[in-house]
Amino acid sequence: MSTMTMNTGITTGDLATIFKDRSRYENPVGGQYQCSQTKKAEQVATSKKNLILINDGVYHMKALLRGDASQKALTHNLKRGDIFRVLTGEPAVIKEKKKFVLIIDDFEIIQRDASVNPHTEFIDAYFAAHANEVINFDGMGTIDRDMSPSPAIASRTTSMQQQQQQQQQQQQQQQQQQQQQQQQQQHAAQAQQQNNQFMGSGSQKTKPIFAIEQLSPYQNMWTIKARVSFKGDIKTWHNQRGEGKLFNVNFLDTSGEIRATAFNDNALKYFEILQEGKVYYVSKARIQPAKPQFSNLKHPYELQLDRDTVVEECFEAADVPKMNFSFIKLDQISSMEANSNVDILGVIQTVNPPFEMIAKSGKKFNRRDIVIVDETGYSVNVGLWNEQAVDFNLPEGSVIAVKSVRVTDFGGKSLSMGFSSTLHPNPDIPEAYAIKGWYSSKGNSTTFHSLKMEGGDRNSMRYVADRITIGKAKDDNLGRSDKGDYFNVRGAVNFLKVDNFAYPACSTEGCQKKVIEQTDGTWRCEKCQVDHPAPKWRYMLTASILDETSQIWITLFNDQAEKLLSMDANTLTELKNTDPEKFQKVTQSVQMNEYDFRIRAREDTYNEETRIRYTVTNLYPLRWKVEADFLAGELTKAFLS
Repeated sequence: MSTMTMNTGITTGDLATIFKDRSRYENPVGGQYQCSQTKKAEQVATSKKNLILINDGVYHMKALLRGDASQKALTHNLKRGDIFRVLTGEPAVIKEKKKFVLIIDDFEIIQRDASVNPHTEFIDAYFAAHANEVINFDGMGTIDRDMSPSPAIASRTTSMQQQQQQQQQQQQQQQQQQQQQQQQQQHAAQAQQQNNQFMGSGSQKTKPIFAIEQLSPYQNMWTIKARVSFKGDIKTWHNQRGEGKLFNVNFLDTSGEIRATAFNDNALKYFEILQEGKVYYVSKARIQPAKPQFSNLKHPYELQLDRDTVVEECFEAADVPKMNFSFIKLDQISSMEANSNVDILGVIQTVNPPFEMIAKSGKKFNRRDIVIVDETGYSVNVGLWNEQAVDFNLPEGSVIAVKSVRVTDFGGKSLSMGFSSTLHPNPDIPEAYAIKGWYSSKGNSTTFHSLKMEGGDRNSMRYVADRITIGKAKDDNLGRSDKGDYFNVRGAVNFLKVDNFAYPACSTEGCQKKVIEQTDGTWRCEKCQVDHPAPKWRYMLTASILDETSQIWITLFNDQAEKLLSMDANTLTELKNTDPEKFQKVTQSVQMNEYDFRIRAREDTYNEETRIRYTVTNLYPLRWKVEADFLAGELTKAFLS
C-alpha cells in the first residue's frame, strides 16, 4: 500500500503498487515521484527515447517521457531531485514481464531540488525476486519495445503521434548517422587495442564530459575525465565455478569517486594501462549497481572495464583534483563503530618496528604499528600490513593522510589498513600544512591521550557521560531512522533464552554461513560448496536486560556473547548435550550482572509487523573507579554551579 511522505510529497511505494494492484495498473495517474536521473539536452535530441530514472522513496525504475512530455522536461528543466505529479500516462511491461517502465505523457513539477535517497531498490530486481507479487497480465497485453500507447492513451494523442512520426524519421536519420560514427569508432578502438595504443590519442577530448556523480545504467554515450585515486593489486578468486583474476581502481573527479573492476585478461590489460595519480578519459565501460561489501565509496554504481572500454590518458589534468578526503578528527574515533571506515589526517609520533603474526589458519603476516596525533590532543595506533609494514620508511614528524582506514575496537579503538585503504605521505593540501605548523610549534611537546588505552581499560568517563536509560531510548524512538541509531546503556541481564542460543556455521576461515547436516553425518556449506565433518557453532543469543526505567530484548552475536559468557559456542553446546547441570550453572552465572552495553537500534519488519530490534555491538563489565570518578565530577559541578 502506498503512502504520501509528508516531508517530500512523494507517494512512497507507489511504483511497486502499480504492478501489484490491478486497479492501480489500469489507472496509474496522480502518483508523485522524484526524478533521480535525466539525460542532457543534447542526448535527448539524438536519442530515440527520452528515458529518465524516477523513484518513490522505496523503489526506482525507468520512465519514458513520451511526446510532449519529453519537450516539457526540457523547457521546464526537469532535473535530479525534482518531484513531479503524473497527469497522463500508462505502465508497461516488456521482455516477458522481466522489465518494467512507466510511460509518462504529461506531468507537472511540484517541488524542486529535494534530496535524493540513494538507497532505493531497482524495481526490476525487486520483482525478479518477488515474481509472485506481480499481477497477472494474461489477457491484458504487454507493451512492446516501441512503447506504443494503449488505445485509451492513443485516442487522446492522435495529433501527438503525427508529430512523433516526423520526429522518429528525423531521429532514425540521426540514429543511422550515429551508428555509422559508432562503427567507425569501434573499428578505430579495435585497431587501437590490437596495437596496444591505449594512451594519449586525445580522441575523446571533443566528447561531452560527464561528472562521475551523473553516471547511471541509464546513460549510454558518456565519457568521464578522472584521476586514478586508488589502484589495487591483481587478486585471484576461487569459487565453485572456477577461478580467475580481478583488479580494482577508483576514479576521482570534482563531483565524487566511483570504483571500477576488470576481470581475467582485462584485469591484466588495465593493470598495465592505469597508473595511480594519472588522469584518463574513460568511456564504454559497463555501469552496474555497486557492491557495498567490496567498496567503501558512496556512489550507488560502479564500472566494469571490458574489452570495449576506451581508456586514454589525459595530459590536461589541472582541473581534476588529486585527492578527495572527508577527514574526521582523532577525538571522534572513540564514538565510531567498529569496522566503519574513516579518512584521517595526523602527524606520525612513533614508528614501531615490524613484527610477524600468525593467524589461526597458520598463515603468516607482517605487521607494523605507527602512532599518529592531531591537534585534538589524542593519539591512535594505525596498523600496517605485509609489504607496506616492511617497506614503511617515513620518519617521525611526517604528516600522513589515510583514506578509508578501518576502525577496530580490540583493546580499545585503533585503526587498521584494509584492501581499499590508501596512505598519502605529506599530502599537498592546506590541512596538511596547517597540522604540520601546529606540530612544529606545539604538538611535539604535547602529552596525548591514547584512544587505545581509553577504549581497552575503560578508564575514560566519556562513555559513562554518554549513557542514557532504556526508557529514554524508547521515548526518543531510537531506531526509527533509516540507518538506525546507536546508544550506550547500563543494564542488568535478567533472562537468557537458551533453547536456540547458537547455530551451526561453516568452519572455513572467514565464512560464517549456516551449514546443513547431511544424511551421512557431514555438514554442507552451500556458499563454500564444502562438506565438513563437524560445524563451528556460533552464538546468536537473545537476552533481556533492564534498568531502573524499562526493559528490552537484545541480540548478541558471537563475539559479544563470548564476552558475556566467557565461553565459546562450541564449548557451551557440548555442555548442553553432555552436562546439563554445568550448562545451567554457566548460563545462570550472568543473571542480574550489570554491564555497559553499546546497542544498535533499528526498525525491523517481520510478518507485516514492525518493531525495533536491539543488537549489542559491544559490552564491558562495570569499572567502579570510573563510575565513582564520574559521580564525583558531577557532584563537584553541581556544587560549583
